[in-house]
Order: sequence, then structure tokens, then C-alpha cells
Amino acid sequence: MTASILEYAKIEHFPPWHLHGDAFILNYWISPTFIQQAQAFRLAPSSLGRVVQVLLIRYHDSPVGPYDELLIMDHPLFSKKRLSSIPKIYVSTETSVVHGQYLWGIPKELAQFEWQQHQQELVCTIQFQQQKMQIHLKKTRSTRSFYINSHHIPASMLQIRQAWQGKRYQFSPQFRGRISKLASVQWENTQAIFPDFSQARLLQSFYVPTFNLVFPPATIKDK
Repeated sequence: MTASILEYAKIEHFPPWHLHGDAFILNYWISPTFIQQAQAFRLAPSSLGRVVQVLLIRYHDSPVGPYDELLIMDHPLFSKKRLSSIPKIYVSTETSVVHGQYLWGIPKELAQFEWQQHQQELVCTIQFQQQKMQIHLKKTRSTRSFYINSHHIPASMLQIRQAWQGKRYQFSPQFRGRISKLASVQWENTQAIFPDFSQARLLQSFYVPTFNLVFPPATIKDK
């Protein structure tokens, strides 16, 4: 059996996927120097710099069960030739890795996630192979939240294009939920696991206490 046939045999849950959970949306302005220093993570080049998002997600319910996820959502808005992409992503379960790679061309890698919370502060430790990094997140004391819906966001930002094993995948997730402002974010010991976003400019970022997300089938074409 070929590798693709073996992968297909592991696929049990086909899209659309309906997922629920909570998340952190970390918005950063990255400079050309930052992009150059993080070139191992395949961020799209930019001579001006731009905004990217780091998403830290806890899926409480999905077709493949609960799992955790850390990813970069790269929005090269200054280039008309590129759509958004996910150049780096870790998840906490093998079944999420397999389904994400095969169904959407998302380059998921398996990592361990550990969460610690004390009042408004939360620490997520991510271990990949023999390396560990931490993200320290502090929520505001305010309970005020705002409704958000993907229909309110420009469609171009939601169109994701991935390249994986000789194929191109394109899809547009849809979501809705509530968001509240995040007070602070700190990165510790990113090593070679993830770009050091402590060297980027943190913009207003958010905690999402609850969301509903739909991942539709991808349009898949040969390169």
C-alpha cells in the first residue's frame, strides 16, 4: 500500500467539521527583520511588515474529540497573489494531525500541551520533541465581551490556501462567538519550536470564551 492509501485508511471523519471551544487570538505586527529571522517558519516575505495572528485554541468538542492547537495565521495582505495560510501548527492528538494534513493540507505536528491557571492568569506549556516553550496569558478582570461573526470579516482574510504533498488546498472556515480583551502576553523559551513573538509588537489581542467553528471541505487540486 502507498503512503497516501495508508493515510486515507485512517480518515474516519470527513468535512464539514463542527468544532466548539475557547481560544486566544494574539495579534502581532511583524517587521521585515522579524520575518527574516523567522524564515525557518515559512512566513511570507514582506518589505513593509504586516499583521499576523497567533491562535491558541482548546477544542472541547470536535469530530475527532477534544484537542489543543497552536498556530500562526499568516495574512500577507500587501500581496494580491497570496491568500492567508497556516505555515506552522501544533496539535495535541495524532488523529487531528492525520485528518488536518489529509483533508485540508494543514502541516500539523504532534506536541504535548499542559495548562495551568490561577485566577486571571494562564500558562500554556508546549513540548515538541525534546524542547519546551511557554506562553503566559493574562485576562482582564472585566467580564465584558463582544459578539463576533466571520460574516463581519473581509472574505479575503478567511480564504486559506495550503500546499501539501504535491496538492493545493483552499477553504474558508466560518465561525461565531464572543471575545473579550486580553491584558498581556509573554513568551518564554521558544527555542526552535516557534518564532519569538516577544520580538514583535503586540497589538490588541483577545480571549474567546466560547466559539463555534465550521471547517468546510477543501477544494483540492494538483500543483
